[in-house]
Amino acid sequence: MTGKTINTNNFIALICIIGAIGLMVFLFAESRMDPSLRIAALVSGTGLVSALIAIASTLVVGKDVTKPDPADLPPGSKQVASVETTTQIPPVVK
Repeated sequence: MTGKTINTNNFIALICIIGAIGLMVFLFAESRMDPSLRIAALVSGTGLVSALIAIASTLVVGKDVTKPDPADLPPGSKQVASVETTTQIPPVVK
């Protein structure tokens, strides 16, 4: 009987997700009595949790999911974007 091997990336992602959940529960539990501290703790915790979740999702999916995909172009091609604007200035009336 062979044992199951644990994929290292998935294990690290699981630790990140559990850590993010634990951090938010801890911050909420410790800041319940002070309203000003609660807002500061939850705002800072949200940034940390979103970073941990982004790391976990990147490990699971295999690509950076926090940035949009580049244009879907075939290899060797080039995308050029140009914008043309026209500005009309009225004549000076004296």
